[in-house]
Amino acid sequence: MTNQTHSWVVLKFGGSSVSSQTDWDNIASIVKSNIKDGKKVAVIHSAFRNVTNELEAIARLAVTDDSEDALHHLLNKHKAMAHELEVDATLLDPWFDSLQIAIADIRHKEQLTAMDRAQVVSHGELLSSVLGAEFLRKVLGEEHGVQWLDARQVLTSESGQHQNINDRFLNAVCHPRPSHELANQWASEADVVLSQGFIAANDDGQTVLLGREGSDTSAAYFAALLQADKLEIWTDVAGMFSTDPNKITSAKKLSAISYNEAFDMAEAGAKVLHPRCLSAVMAYNIPIEIRNTHQPDEAGTIITNDYQPSKWVKAIALKQQIPIITLLLGRRGQQPDTLQKVFGIINEFGLSSELMASTKNSLVMAIETNNSIYSDSILQKLSEKLAEVCRSVFTSHSAMLTLIGCEASQALWHLLQIDADLPEQWLLLSHATGDHHLSFLVNDDDALKVLQLLHDNLIK
Repeated sequence: MTNQTHSWVVLKFGGSSVSSQTDWDNIASIVKSNIKDGKKVAVIHSAFRNVTNELEAIARLAVTDDSEDALHHLLNKHKAMAHELEVDATLLDPWFDSLQIAIADIRHKEQLTAMDRAQVVSHGELLSSVLGAEFLRKVLGEEHGVQWLDARQVLTSESGQHQNINDRFLNAVCHPRPSHELANQWASEADVVLSQGFIAANDDGQTVLLGREGSDTSAAYFAALLQADKLEIWTDVAGMFSTDPNKITSAKKLSAISYNEAFDMAEAGAKVLHPRCLSAVMAYNIPIEIRNTHQPDEAGTIITNDYQPSKWVKAIALKQQIPIITLLLGRRGQQPDTLQKVFGIINEFGLSSELMASTKNSLVMAIETNNSIYSDSILQKLSEKLAEVCRSVFTSHSAMLTLIGCEASQALWHLLQIDADLPEQWLLLSHATGDHHLSFLVNDDDALKVLQLLHDNLIK
């Protein structure tokens, strides 16, 4: 084994970037370009488009033995992709067999556990990645070796003592440390290593998931492990914008932003990047670049530790349909035992919450919807359970708008200078401890109109 230090780049491709022959031609071109520049390449990618949702549905249907048609459709979709890429479809057989065993187990038990869900859903990445690796082998030829890796052999989740069972299996967290030995070993064996996003294993070797949109996080874990020169997130947009360009056509691309600004944007609803991805690379100062797979020559957004102060708002994030629970606590108010019961109940449901506002006798909380078990029916059951310890429980949906990039006091000043009709009711006004992030809740029906108004007046 050589002791030579190799330069690595980690490339992450989401479901919208790996689901056609054209996508894979672009991926191959991007990989070749990095090899030509003397880089070793780690490719981390997601399941094919919509497959994760299909597998979630199959897992639920398996409880009542109604999954056969959906499973047949899923298998045919992957065989068709193998045919399109002109690779051997029998490479899928071991993972088809594994998936059918997992489904049979659910059918036998007539119940669906978090562990079962993780086992079934993980097959999306396992199936897509064996085809992706074989395609790159075919295109790159014998001159450049391509090694397929099972991410569960590389990434081990932390076993948090206070985590509920759903988070342990469906929203797991890993803390990989840089390994020069592993980086050199992989570099000596291949020019390209390809592995899966979204999946890992726990200390017992059981499959766990890293939360919805967790492939970004997987790529960041690999970047930290390899101490990569750069992490590139390849998606269907060419970077991060001043707001969602699908909602506001005048949105401006941000050429460069800091880790903290990108984190605030991701937390506040910008879907280009998962917030946990940033936490994994910040400690090692690994730059992240957001690029468009379908327009690979277009410049993207570079994210580094370099913060450029501004007197103006740089970006506005919108998160809609946020479930808000208002609890009236009664005469006893915020007694420790009452609060402990409230948060204990939320934890029982495997959900996360954020305290948005409080008074002596009430709490306003937002329920995190990124959790893969969230649904409207779960919210209704949660409300009914909370009503057992609170005098009244009100549920509603709001939109959160977040101004990012300048001091909160400066953002508020700009907000007050707008010579236009703002919403009559601001449901909440708050700012983060970092003081470069101002958030408020508005009626969900008004959200897009307010977003357009703010973008027109605040983004310079």
